Amino acid sequence: MRLSPSELCLPAKAFLGHVAEMKDKVDAVFLPRIVCTRVAREWFFGCPKTIALPDLTRAVFDSLPAVIEPVLDGRVRTDAESYRAAVSGMIRTADIRSAYIRAGVAAQAATQRTSEQGSPLHMFSEQGTAASEIAHGKDTVKIGVVGHSYLLYDSGLSLGVLDKVKETGARPVTVFPKTDEIEKEARRETTLNWYYELELLTAARHLLEVQKVDGMLLVASFACGTGAVTNELIQREAVHRHGVPTILVLLDEHTGEAGLTTRIESFVDLLRLRKR
Repeated sequence: MRLSPSELCLPAKAFLGHVAEMKDKVDAVFLPRIVCTRVAREWFFGCPKTIALPDLTRAVFDSLPAVIEPVLDGRVRTDAESYRAAVSGMIRTADIRSAYIRAGVAAQAATQRTSEQGSPLHMFSEQGTAASEIAHGKDTVKIGVVGHSYLLYDSGLSLGVLDKVKETGARPVTVFPKTDEIEKEARRETTLNWYYELELLTAARHLLEVQKVDGMLLVASFACGTGAVTNELIQREAVHRHGVPTILVLLDEHTGEAGLTTRIESFVDLLRLRKR
């Protein structure tokens, strides 16, 4: 927090903490600039803060090791070309190429495992049970939880929000949309132009139309500009079209655990009253 400008969101602050922890222990820092990618013949942009992360990092730290900064912009070149350009001129390029191939394989395996298990806990070194594996009765309140994985499944950032839902006796349901579902959402005339928010919109639609949840818990970072727009759209869809109550939880470094617990317990109690 001491390193970060106050306007940053919680994940960006955590990112700078990772850099501070590693920068004096490594030969190079990998800082991709995630700009734009194509989905269903349309271009979608990354989070504005992730587009600027390399610049932000250089501005915050007086000294850094070598920086590997691929500019991932599908309008200009492929990802592979971007990675090659980022390491051109560096020594041990053969090792870098081999690492890139291994990383790609590992990423595909992790994505597949997350899809099968309904949880990315295996990537967060966290102990816990995937939301889809929770035992529940027919009268259990089912709550759709929408948020980025790095918020929902990192207990340090989220204060264990999924566990807090389970402790009330409710069943939290999270969705990891498939590629075809995201492409379908991308073709809608009312969709947003940000790729990561597109994933949240797709997940929310699945929870409302397929899972038929009793309520929606939206988890976002304070100061997230794209999240403010996305959550408003999800709330309008949930409340006005499906009659599903929603609650929005904003997380930052000042979030109190007791207050979060109270809000979730109250929301679950209200949903139980609606089901009677």
